This record gives sequence, structure tokens and C-alpha cells, in this order.
Amino acid sequence: MSLPVEPSLSARRCLLQQQLRIQRQQIIEQLCESAAAEQQFPRSATMRFLSGRTGLKLLTELAVRQLSVRYPGLLVNAFTLLRLFKNKNP
Repeated sequence: MSLPVEPSLSARRCLLQQQLRIQRQQIIEQLCESAAAEQQFPRSATMRFLSGRTGLKLLTELAVRQLSVRYPGLLVNAFTLLRLFKNKNP
């Protein structure tokens, strides 16, 4: 009957050091990911979409459609004022 062979003390120490290095690397990666995520504004994916170009264009089109249905003369006047303002300030 043979007894299980235990690794030597130096082998266990090397294994433990390797595990610690891997854990430290994982922690560093997680901290970098969270720091990068905190720099994004706004944090919510929905708000990032809505504040981006695509979302902003979508919101603008929806607002224009709603306003044109409720107040048809309002948009005509707004676009007229906008054209006048652009012509005065080239």
C-alpha cells in the first residue's frame, strides 16, 4: 500500500504564488473595466442610446410628428424663424 505523494513545500509555495498572481491580474482587469464603465456617461444603456446620434434623431422625429399633429402651425412658424435666424447669422 502506497501513500499519496504530497508536493514539496517549495512546489506548494510556487503553486500558491502562481494562483495569487492570477487573482491579482483578475482584480486589476475588473478594476480597469469598472473604471472605464464609470467614465461613460450616462451609465444606463438606454440613456446612452437616446443621447447618441441615432437616439437623438429618433426622439427628434417623434417630437416633430407629435407636434405637427397637435399644432400644425407651430412647426411652420418655427421653421420660418429658424430660416430667418440662419440668414441673419451666416
